Amino acid sequence: MRSTRKLKRKRGRRLKKWFKIFLGILAAIIAIILIIVFGFKLQTVETSLDLGQFTNQEVRDYIGKKNIDNTFVFWFKNKIGKSEKLEMFEDYSVKLTSPTSVKITGYEKKLKGYILDNKKYYYFDENGIILKESSKKIEINPTEKNKKSKKIPEVKGLQYSGLKLYKKIETKNKKGLQYILDVTSKVQEYSFTTKKIVLNEKNEITFKVKKVKVQLGKNLNLAELEKEYDAIFLAIGANISIEMGVEGEKLEGVYGGNQLLEKGKHPEYNHKKVAII
Repeated sequence: MRSTRKLKRKRGRRLKKWFKIFLGILAAIIAIILIIVFGFKLQTVETSLDLGQFTNQEVRDYIGKKNIDNTFVFWFKNKIGKSEKLEMFEDYSVKLTSPTSVKITGYEKKLKGYILDNKKYYYFDENGIILKESSKKIEINPTEKNKKSKKIPEVKGLQYSGLKLYKKIETKNKKGLQYILDVTSKVQEYSFTTKKIVLNEKNEITFKVKKVKVQLGKNLNLAELEKEYDAIFLAIGANISIEMGVEGEKLEGVYGGNQLLEKGKHPEYNHKKVAII
């Protein structure tokens, strides 16, 4: 009987001990959660951006719209590869600088064009999403590839029903909008400089590159073009190289113009004599 009572008391003490340990661990977990929830409220955002299209405040406002308000959670998700999707950036990293502040190093999505409405500039990306609203025009900062700052073209002629920040341009003319997005992306891709891209009611697009007027989607025959222009250049291309008919033209290491282009990469030229005819 006595041994049974001693055993029960011993078990009771062990249970109390483990219960106290459990309560201590639970209290520590709750304390950590409370610290994370209430001690890491996002207040300040610093940025280091490659193109300089967005200000610290614009990034901060955008993050607020995405309901990102906890610095620790924002930083931790970024570290484990579960970053929040931020339409402003192609890619970004987050550094926790204090419990209430973070620094974002980002590679910005290039703004493709803008619409001027009621003295405000609405800048959109390749998907037609408005990412910036400004009272003045901006330019893209120079990069290693392009040493000069780039002007972003104005888009005119598109009929729209709404321009809302972080939303796609609201328009019934989906086809016309897609044409504009395609053209603005290509203009930027090939580093063309143009101030204005105009869409008409037939979804035909007109813009100028230097002194050359470019018209897309417009069907004209040669006779009509001859009436309107002093000179016409037909860039129809060539699908085969023109042979010169000279001795040695078929030897190994001799390439026609088209063959050279089709190779994708030039042959190895180092320490060799090369003749271009």
